[in-house]
Amino acid sequence: MRERAFLKRSKVDDAQTKPATLKAGRSRGPARSGWSVIDELRLSASFLTIIPVGPKAVASVETVAASFGYFPLIGVAIGGALAIEDFALGSIFSTAVRSVLIVMSWVLVTGALHLDGVADTADALGAGRNSERALEILRDSHIGVFGAIALFFVLALKCVCLASLNGRSRWMALLWAPVLGRWAMVAVNQGLSYLREVGAGSALLSGSDNRNLAMASGFSLLALLAPFSSRAVSAAFVAVICALAAKLFYRRWLGGVTGDLLGAVCEIVEIGVLLGMIG
Repeated sequence: MRERAFLKRSKVDDAQTKPATLKAGRSRGPARSGWSVIDELRLSASFLTIIPVGPKAVASVETVAASFGYFPLIGVAIGGALAIEDFALGSIFSTAVRSVLIVMSWVLVTGALHLDGVADTADALGAGRNSERALEILRDSHIGVFGAIALFFVLALKCVCLASLNGRSRWMALLWAPVLGRWAMVAVNQGLSYLREVGAGSALLSGSDNRNLAMASGFSLLALLAPFSSRAVSAAFVAVICALAAKLFYRRWLGGVTGDLLGAVCEIVEIGVLLGMIG
């Protein structure tokens, strides 16, 4: 299974001792200081999408950690692109066909990164209370029965939910789901231990602080308020409840988080927001 960003890089980097090296074949040259906001945004985008916009220089651990707070802003870009695509396809395809195509694009632009986390998390849940076995499964890139079933239901729910939405509600859902899903990743990680000692994921997640959560919350709030609607309250409520429940569960289950677990949270919150928009 392809491992191309911090959520999956940790599976490769467990045997490495250079967590500041982010992307094989993409980061070249010595680490440098004075990184700008644009650099951090590019770094964040390279983590969450397949778009090759990451800086060529090797980033410091501090820069990697700082990019975490921009995750919801990348969600705005993803959601906006999906909404534009949906509008463009509106005069060509039916709502049902358009919904499937949108979900396909959603998966493509993110490289199925979070879906991989869903599959691994579902398989790990099959280990029950055996935390050591669960962590071993999370490191395994193979997909088991539970993972395959989880992927089916995640994709099916997204398609069905989108097919049930029309007009402005549909576009708002396409914008808010990616934003709040990525906010939830930051919120759940805050205050929890990262369960792997080395790797790019360790540099990013273990360095998360209150600044990142404040930034992520601010960007998410702006995205919710821009297309003002009473449904924004429902979407935010669903995201907060899902994030809080996941955080409590992860703390009790394994005592911390990994990239896979955060990827699963992102998908769960996205589906929750879509379901909330239907109601």
